[in-house]
Amino acid sequence: MSAFFAFRDGWTLPEFCWSAWLAGLFFSYACVVVAPVQIILFSGREITRLRDRITQLERVPDGALRAGMIVVALVIGGVSFYVYSYLFGFYGIFLSVFAEMEPLTFFGRNGFINSDFYTPVVYLAERFWPMVAGALIGNAALLLGPDPWGKAVMPFKSKQIVRIHVMVVLMPLITLAVWAVVGDRYHFPVIVLLMVLFYLIPEGSRRRPEAG
Repeated sequence: MSAFFAFRDGWTLPEFCWSAWLAGLFFSYACVVVAPVQIILFSGREITRLRDRITQLERVPDGALRAGMIVVALVIGGVSFYVYSYLFGFYGIFLSVFAEMEPLTFFGRNGFINSDFYTPVVYLAERFWPMVAGALIGNAALLLGPDPWGKAVMPFKSKQIVRIHVMVVLMPLITLAVWAVVGDRYHFPVIVLLMVLFYLIPEGSRRRPEAG
């Protein structure tokens, strides 16, 4: 889907890089929002799981345990939201140097670092929503999985953050190689190569439940 929109709308390489950045950001935010919502909606299930792990909690009333879980979940979600904003802010500063694009007040090397964080995010979301939709749909199973407590670190278990690392490291090398072959028409071929590379990154092995 992303490749279709990139070709149809004639995305440049910097536009693709920023759209991938946006997709990773939204997936991370979705994780830290969905987690406390799941804990609140399925608090009875989570209380049972928690008591199975910590038998001493059998003496704690359901209401107090439920309230404590919700407070902890909201705190973890808030801290994670701040951490991911800081992390993607750092990525944004890096991209503003190596993937500078218009408007420079948002995505230039002296623009992003001096602008507020969310105005560029809104600008990108209006243009590159297909990347966000693709990231959320492609990771729906992880996002809606039954383990809400692990969602604070879920972005590091998905391909989204790994893709951004790979893009940052390999983009200059791939761009230079393709430019040497096709010249100034390098944008779309590099985008396709990066997408192919991203989809070849394995999800990672998942531990099978132990028998018995």
